[in-house]
Amino acid sequence: MTTIQRIVVEKRSLLLPLAIAAGATVLLYAVVVYPLGRKVSANEVAARQTREALRLARQDHQSARALVSGKAQADVELQKFYKDVLPANESQAVRITWLRVAQIARQANVRHQRIASEPSKEKGSDLNKLTSVFVLTGDYRDVRRFLYALETAPEFLVLEHVALQSGEQQRERGLSVQLQVATYYRAGTGG
Repeated sequence: MTTIQRIVVEKRSLLLPLAIAAGATVLLYAVVVYPLGRKVSANEVAARQTREALRLARQDHQSARALVSGKAQADVELQKFYKDVLPANESQAVRITWLRVAQIARQANVRHQRIASEPSKEKGSDLNKLTSVFVLTGDYRDVRRFLYALETAPEFLVLEHVALQSGEQQRERGLSVQLQVATYYRAGTGG
């Protein structure tokens, strides 16, 4: 008999309960502790994912609130623009355009002549457009001053087209330029 066998036989009463306890510990770990540990790990992952989803949902909520707030602010600003800047109707648009062009022409020392005005409806918009055509005659410097003053005027006047006119008579009288100036007004507000 070897030494180990002899020790096992002599200490059997002590080793048997130790072996049973070790087996029970392994069995308890395999049946209870390990599955619970995996469940806890899975719950931690789920909790982390839930926290991330909550964070993203809060971000989306903040973005949506900012969008709603921004849209409301834009609507207020647009109504203010319609009320304070744009002419109320076609007759005001005509008056503002012709009067302002005449004033700026006089200040810039250019001669002007109105050729035509034409209202039109803008597709997909609740605005109408008034387009007026003018012919300016004067020195280059004066015409340039006129164009600058028109583009920086507080009235909502859009310089859509500028065309230089040529001809022998035009050279004698100075530079001759044809302008297309537009402004907008609310549709359905009378005119």
